[in-house]
Amino acid sequence: MKRMPSATLGLAALGVLLVGCSTTSPSMDLGSAYYRKGEYVAAAAAFSEAVAQNPRSDAAWNNRAAARLRLGDVNGAIADYNKAIELAPYDAEVYYNRGNARVTAGQYQEAIADYTRAIDLRPKFSKAMFNRGTAYARLGQRDAAQSDWSRAVALEPDPATKSAMRRSAGLDPTPVVAVVPATEVAQPAVAPAPVAADPPVPPAAPPVIMVAPPTSPPVVVVAPPTSQPQPAASLQALDARALASRAITRELDGDHAGAMQDLKTAMQLEPDASRRESLANLMKLLDTPR
Repeated sequence: MKRMPSATLGLAALGVLLVGCSTTSPSMDLGSAYYRKGEYVAAAAAFSEAVAQNPRSDAAWNNRAAARLRLGDVNGAIADYNKAIELAPYDAEVYYNRGNARVTAGQYQEAIADYTRAIDLRPKFSKAMFNRGTAYARLGQRDAAQSDWSRAVALEPDPATKSAMRRSAGLDPTPVVAVVPATEVAQPAVAPAPVAADPPVPPAAPPVIMVAPPTSPPVVVVAPPTSQPQPAASLQALDARALASRAITRELDGDHAGAMQDLKTAMQLEPDASRRESLANLMKLLDTPR
């Protein structure tokens, strides 16, 4: 399977690795384009079409899971990752992605198992090791967390990512002072959020081929993409999407109250009824006691 090139990894962001394969599909290309632009409803629909066209494509299942996760349909994303793993049981990145989804769902033990499997398949998978440390920290196992964070930093070859890991895990000898915008309130530090991949940029050639129903919350229903040009999103819609993305980041950072406030504001700004429903589903999921 051919991998898509990914952008520089960041911390405290909900993201997963999209994957590609050696054949091409208009639906996969379209889904990748929508995903890159942050149009996750349309991306999920395009990847659903790719799944229907080729149910044996682990890349299609993986990439639809990524879009569903961005929409707040965590159970649906995990179900899609389950199918991708069934089709590609030796793909370390899919286990890594499912681990990230399980961290989002608060399933820390299951996430640790996924990260461990990813590391078994790829012993120098520093991002999986770092995120396993985060899951350990969420369970209160600080020694195991510190061990994983230190090993991940030692293994990570990219200097910028290595430095970000050190700051996030508190491994720097001196604290890093962050400037907090006047509109935000600094939150107490908890376990660092998992390392997550930014949405990748497909190669110019060849075209990239790319992303079960949850029991609760309801599945996000998406409309199929069309070949017609899509209208530009309004400023209100863009603001709502930015708030929803920040809400997920805040939840991963342990700022539940801030996450819920961002989602409430996003619902007030979002003009699209289907996206408001997705935001409502996400609020229900995050507010469900675990």
